Amino acid sequence: MTLKGKVVSLVYALVLLGCAFFAGFDTLGFAFAIGDGGGKVSLAAGTLLIGTLAGGVGLVIATLGSWTRRPGISLIAFVSVLIVLPSAVLYGWQTVRALWINTQLGMHFALWVWASAILPPFLGLLAARLSWVRFRRLSSLVLSGTTAR
Repeated sequence: MTLKGKVVSLVYALVLLGCAFFAGFDTLGFAFAIGDGGGKVSLAAGTLLIGTLAGGVGLVIATLGSWTRRPGISLIAFVSVLIVLPSAVLYGWQTVRALWINTQLGMHFALWVWASAILPPFLGLLAARLSWVRFRRLSSLVLSGTTAR
């Protein structure tokens, strides 16, 4: 693997790891929100929670396998990102609204709090794009019989 390939694989692995981290963060936030609700938990809430957790595990697996340069790992990453993306958008939307309202009331939040609400959807879209491009490229190389560089 060339130096350029190593750098691209490192960036790809870091993006996937960041998505997995935020998926865990979102799962924890939704779990506390469901627990604090006090009422009945709907099937959709449980499905979102379990799906986000499963997508995060898939992203960790894809991060560990991203160095193998096999198309299947990129497909796992792509599907995992698509599973995690709705919860990232929902969590970001609710958190940004809550932070904005509380900021208007005089509370101030650290940059990390704002970043943890705004960054996951965009990081998820970047990871989905990278995974799809990488899957298509590696699949075409496998079909043509050449080695991945």
